[in-house]
Amino acid sequence: MLSLQKNAIFIADSHYNSKRVDLFNLLIKIKNREVETTQLYLMGDMFDFLTYKFNYFVKQNQKVIDLINQLSNEIEIIYFEGNHDFKIYKLFPNIKIIAREQQPLKIVYKDKNISLSHGDIFTPKIYDIFTKLIRSDLFISIINFIDINFWFSKKLEYKLLNKKICHKQKGFDDFIKERVESYASDLIIEGHYHQGVIKDDYINVPSLACDNRYIQFSKDIFSYRILKE
Repeated sequence: MLSLQKNAIFIADSHYNSKRVDLFNLLIKIKNREVETTQLYLMGDMFDFLTYKFNYFVKQNQKVIDLINQLSNEIEIIYFEGNHDFKIYKLFPNIKIIAREQQPLKIVYKDKNISLSHGDIFTPKIYDIFTKLIRSDLFISIINFIDINFWFSKKLEYKLLNKKICHKQKGFDDFIKERVESYASDLIIEGHYHQGVIKDDYINVPSLACDNRYIQFSKDIFSYRILKE
């Protein structure tokens, strides 16, 4: 079973693209040991879009892919598949990839049961069907086949580059209560919602893209860290 290490770092929803480069900057700091850790949890949606068969997006994200793979030779990396980055196992051969179907991942730390996921689970049936469709090899192959001169990839990239992803969710405390009931664990850690909340039984890892923050576990406490460029 995976063991939570005492200097673990959690990064979520960096939505890396040509405009949002916080993920690259933070990974460089980890590589240069300006930020110290031996265990890195990538909580999903690290890239604005990434799947191994979409050659355009693999090329666009190659320097970050390479950097993550370099770090995987030095520290333990656990990557939770998100709704923007999936079917990525071939891109990261030395990393523990946790597919949506395997989430939540349950670990134990001391006397606590901890559940981790990107966050897009325990969702309506229609969403479950949609996620299975877009992850299917047949669907991805068809889209990739018709993506002549990358017309589809570039259209998708333009849409994502101009999408507003930062917002505050009304009634999030009530939403947290529902999440706690769904997971039934002592502690839940997830991303996806871009809210950045730390409670005794629930953590929503802040969006690196929106808040310029991540979370580190140190001295048995989860706390925010700010990425200073």
